[in-house]
Amino acid sequence: MEWKNKSLKLKLILYIVTGTLLVLLASTAMTVSTVSSQEEELAYKQSIEMARNYANEFNGDMQTDSAIAKTIAVSMASYDSMNREEANNMLYNLLVEHPHLLGTYVAYEPDAFDGNDNLYVNSQGSDATGRFIPYWNKIKGPINLDPLLNYDTLDYYQLPKRTEAEVITEPYYYEGLFIVSYVSPIMKDGEFIGIGGVDVSLNYLDEEISEVKAFDTGYAFMTGNTGIFLSHPTNKEWIGKKTLYDLGNEEISNAADDIREGKSGHVETIDPITREKVVMFYEPIRTGNFSFVLVIPKDEMLAGVNTLSNKLLQISFAAIVFMAVISYLIALSFTRPIKEIVSDFKSISKDAVRGKLDSRAETEVEADFTEIPKGLNEILDAVIMPIRDTIRLTNALARGDLDERSHLDVHGEFRQLSNTLDNFAELLDTIIKDSNQVLTAVQNNDFSREVRIYGEGDFLILTEGIEKTRATLSRMIDERKKIEEIRKKEIHHRIKNNLQVISSLLDLESDKFEDENVIEAFKESQNRVISMALVHEELYRSQDMESIDFSDYIVKLVNELSYSYAINKEGINVKIDTEQIFLDMDTAIPLGMIVNELVSNSFKHAFKQRKEGEIYVNLGLEKGKLNLIVGDNGLGFPENINFRETDSLGLQLVTTLTSQIDGTIELERDKGTKFRIILK
Repeated sequence: MEWKNKSLKLKLILYIVTGTLLVLLASTAMTVSTVSSQEEELAYKQSIEMARNYANEFNGDMQTDSAIAKTIAVSMASYDSMNREEANNMLYNLLVEHPHLLGTYVAYEPDAFDGNDNLYVNSQGSDATGRFIPYWNKIKGPINLDPLLNYDTLDYYQLPKRTEAEVITEPYYYEGLFIVSYVSPIMKDGEFIGIGGVDVSLNYLDEEISEVKAFDTGYAFMTGNTGIFLSHPTNKEWIGKKTLYDLGNEEISNAADDIREGKSGHVETIDPITREKVVMFYEPIRTGNFSFVLVIPKDEMLAGVNTLSNKLLQISFAAIVFMAVISYLIALSFTRPIKEIVSDFKSISKDAVRGKLDSRAETEVEADFTEIPKGLNEILDAVIMPIRDTIRLTNALARGDLDERSHLDVHGEFRQLSNTLDNFAELLDTIIKDSNQVLTAVQNNDFSREVRIYGEGDFLILTEGIEKTRATLSRMIDERKKIEEIRKKEIHHRIKNNLQVISSLLDLESDKFEDENVIEAFKESQNRVISMALVHEELYRSQDMESIDFSDYIVKLVNELSYSYAINKEGINVKIDTEQIFLDMDTAIPLGMIVNELVSNSFKHAFKQRKEGEIYVNLGLEKGKLNLIVGDNGLGFPENINFRETDSLGLQLVTTLTSQIDGTIELERDKGTKFRIILK
């Protein structure tokens, strides 16, 4: 049967459906192709950014470890009077303050630290040479002090000695652990005298990196610049023993070549473990010449692209079905030929094929056929309005007008399309505003504002990336604050050294005089300096505490004064009876100065006639009040002198300090002198 003899109903159905199908297929193919390409490119960019963020995060950690090593070396080079105990305290405190570290240490050339190596042979932190080589470490669990081993052969000592520069070693085994060392040379007057450094266990890095997740089953690991595995989430036996080249995969070997040259990139390959098609992203970690590798199954990475493509195809298919049904219904209503409107329909069909959907059918036809062109025009209106509104809304979003929404009064699949665009715009607007608030806070050095709106899919990747960046910056600021604390410690040691120098000068100057009173004055000044050093030391040790163990403080202070004053007074006995009481610094420091003055006063004046007797210090609580008693059984305070009005600067200071801390002071003259200070 020839085409001209086909039924008009069939011809009408074929024309309408074919024209609509061509338009929708062309627009759908172009849309799916463009959107899929853009989404795939975005997925790759987001994955690269994820790998780069992780690489930067670990690079920051390694820079922090390197800075700690450099701080140790600079601190050791700055002090001439530091003894081994002080150095050990510094190393121990650094290890406690940085739990991720495996060990902290210094190692000096023979007799380069204090010239007393012969006195420390085989002592703790030294070996048979007596060299100062303390190694504070957690190799066996708790913090322990051992001497460094194999420093004459291993790179951690020999490289900085040879190059006189900072060194980050290649990973190596030490006492059975796979570690990397951050070492800085200690230079004195332009000469190498030793090293300061920290060790980081690669087990720690492996634990952190093994927790990294990408999409559903993606994972991460770290390699050295030679391609050797430094971590792996499942194949732990590869760590330190296997390289990327050993996997026998050409694409992975090419990636290993890039890693060796410090390059970043990605390759598509087959995962040697899961046998799935994956994309392997690698980013260099500049500090340490390492590389962070992120492995993501390609299907998971492009899942959003496939989902979006399927949705677009579904919408197009629904539109085709809808148009076919409408066409069939229109055709059923025709009982007579409508040749006069065929040409009009053909013209409209041609325009629709070319994407020109604003053409309309002529409605001035016979009454019986009026509904035909009207129906066609209504169909075209129903199709073109969602398309134009979609274009308008999409352009608005592209310009950044995220408040724009669809205003069509449509139903069914077109309403679903409109709602989908509105939901997308609203979610995008919310995410951008929340992320912008976080970024604005970061610009103002406020890292406490966290991302609250994450979304799903690619939005989740974007917002999680912003949140991880904020958290990384926050940690970096915290680390910088810790470094500032180390600088404060340096200042503390300088003050301490100055007090020691003053004490030594007073001691030397006293030898130039023969007058006993002058010598005694020098000794008294020296004792005051020593007491000031003790008070400063206690203040420094307690600066980060809410309260001070004042009983322990008194014991140390009185013992120091006893040592200073009682060298030639062996018959004087000092008794201390204290309860464990914690005081805030504003109370503890004045009260400590009061004890210093009263005990010093007893040593100077109580036993002028006889060189024996007793000084006692009692501290306790009575009826909720703190009672401090400082007394002696010496000559006793003169009856005709009021201690509050005496010319003694020491007693005036005691009275003033007692008033400042809202206390009362009483004097008892029975069998010696006894001062009682009561605090409310």
